[in-house]
Amino acid sequence: MAHIDAGKTTTTERILYFTGRIHKIGEVDDGAATMDWMEQEQERGITITSAATTCSWKVDNEEYNFNIIDTPGHVDFTVEVERSLRVLDGVIAVFCGVAGVQPQSETVWRQADRYKVPRIAFVNKMDRIGSDYFHVLEMMEERLGTNPVALQIPIGKEAGFQGVINLITQEAIYYDDESLGAKFEIRDIPEEYQEQVTEYRDKLLEVASEFDDQLLEKILEEEEKVEPSEIENALRKGTLQNQITLVLCGSSFKNKGVQELLDAVVKYLPSPEELPPVKGLQPGTEKEISLKPFKEEPLCAIAFKIASDPFAGQLSFVRVYSGVLEAGKAVYNSVKQKGERVGTLMKMHSNKREEVKTINAGDIGAVIGFNFTTTGDTLCSKKTQLILEKTEFPEPVINVAIEPKTKADQDKLDQALKRLAKEDPSFHAKVEEETGQILISGMGELHLEVIVERLKQEFRVACNVGKPRVAYRETITEATAVIVEYDHNLGGKDQYAYCEIELSPLKPGQGVVFENKVSSHSLASVYVAAIEQGFRDALDSGVLAGYSLIDIKACLLNGNARDNESTEMAFRIAGAKALKDGARQAKPVILEPVMEVEVTVPVEYMGEVINDLNSRKGRVRGMREQSGVQVVDAQVSLAAMFGYSTDLRSVTQGRGVYTMQFSHYEPIAENLSNEIVGISQSTIV
Repeated sequence: MAHIDAGKTTTTERILYFTGRIHKIGEVDDGAATMDWMEQEQERGITITSAATTCSWKVDNEEYNFNIIDTPGHVDFTVEVERSLRVLDGVIAVFCGVAGVQPQSETVWRQADRYKVPRIAFVNKMDRIGSDYFHVLEMMEERLGTNPVALQIPIGKEAGFQGVINLITQEAIYYDDESLGAKFEIRDIPEEYQEQVTEYRDKLLEVASEFDDQLLEKILEEEEKVEPSEIENALRKGTLQNQITLVLCGSSFKNKGVQELLDAVVKYLPSPEELPPVKGLQPGTEKEISLKPFKEEPLCAIAFKIASDPFAGQLSFVRVYSGVLEAGKAVYNSVKQKGERVGTLMKMHSNKREEVKTINAGDIGAVIGFNFTTTGDTLCSKKTQLILEKTEFPEPVINVAIEPKTKADQDKLDQALKRLAKEDPSFHAKVEEETGQILISGMGELHLEVIVERLKQEFRVACNVGKPRVAYRETITEATAVIVEYDHNLGGKDQYAYCEIELSPLKPGQGVVFENKVSSHSLASVYVAAIEQGFRDALDSGVLAGYSLIDIKACLLNGNARDNESTEMAFRIAGAKALKDGARQAKPVILEPVMEVEVTVPVEYMGEVINDLNSRKGRVRGMREQSGVQVVDAQVSLAAMFGYSTDLRSVTQGRGVYTMQFSHYEPIAENLSNEIVGISQSTIV
């Protein structure tokens, strides 16, 4: 995982080459990288969808199998990182030796923190002008709040980068340029590096001794020689506890440092058997069940990704935590509460497949033949049912209108959008009730561009696409209580429901909460569930301009039912009406997405860039120097950032670059709010 362009796919390509999985290295810039198999990835030279593969590597004559997922670096595809981290046991965080810790580096690091995934760091591009290994170590400490521990220091820098010094074995590794780094030789440490090696080795031993008392004694007594394996074991403990991040360096493009990185994965990252038992809740009882990561245990797996294959149909990527997934056998989807039959099992190598009979605990594979399973569903045996924690995905912040060019394309478009929404939980498609327009929503302009390209190229759908629009949200700013009595006759049958609900605003980012304070003696739980369902259904269209409502808490205070008249439908309608009526009373406001923007420019263009950001009503949060260029951090509303890449190129003569990611929602200016509400109402009329 890494920021865009730090070298993840290039590093993965070298790993596959050195492990013998591929015999010819493909370059990202040539559109030939194994893991970038999608047409759009090859055209753009970026990773869009996470690709899985397996390979093996020998350390001390023992062979170890790896499952690798190469994730995208662009913020628009951050959902791919989220679901990959949900199922992986360890991470290689790749940093550019020049830029160091960048905005998306911080995002993926926080995602890994959330799932408590142990990680090691690889500082790439050490042969590039401006690379500075020790500055990257400082940035990791400052920006990520981690404790970076150098396992290596570089020999030479920029174009003079020749190899690395292993601080544990105290050996200098020089890479052979003629074999593009594939061959290397071990020599004594050059005299000019002795002082630096002593400094960083002392730091390494100090950290290692914190995790092993015997090692501490040996170091303090200075009598016995400390064996490399003792240091490695202590550092492994610290890594598995997420207390330290071990750092290596190299140049993937020049094949330097990748072999040592593979050794480090084996030595410091966990095998599936070292993980704590997987825990889930038993459906209906909320009782916790834990299963150990062994194939003798009952089956527990998670479907973490759904992909469409033009030949095989739907592929469900699964991670097996315990037990064995067998081809042809029945499994139980505990989330959907439906049985599924495992058709064909595959081990994946990017977009190529290898059929297998079983997938064991600790492994990743793909299943053909599931009918009901979607992203995040738990698969288990019917005897031992449990539901694993669901992965939370971010809400889209941008949308465009789309329409088929001909009537014949309508059905194809509907089917394609359903398949794409099933594949990508951060992509939504819906029909606007008032206008009949199809709106597709995503994480950014690039995300939606790729979706539209896939519709045209992959699904052969001819369509017209509107301009990108901001996906605004609505919320309330005051607490209010609302009483709804629904008493109607529908289709000759009386329908009655009564409820009292208190609505209150939540802090930004807290989502939607429904709390029930009514006892089951006063109101049957089935009617409470219907009220909640109605309330949640109504969240999709707000009361000002029809945008989704967020950051609201509903508290059910009271409810009444009548014998022979009350129905679930009546309470569902009452729940929806309570939200709408209450939201109108509670001073609703429109919220807009605000983006975290980082602009990197030569110092002579700083004034123009800051003026431009100010003209977009952006808030400049800070400025700093980094590797000879200036970096500006700002917060700007998404609506003001459309077309920014063209404007930035214009004011910096093509020398400025920027990255942008979602930060938070905040209330929109009143004049703009009135304009949006006006447009919305005129559209409905």
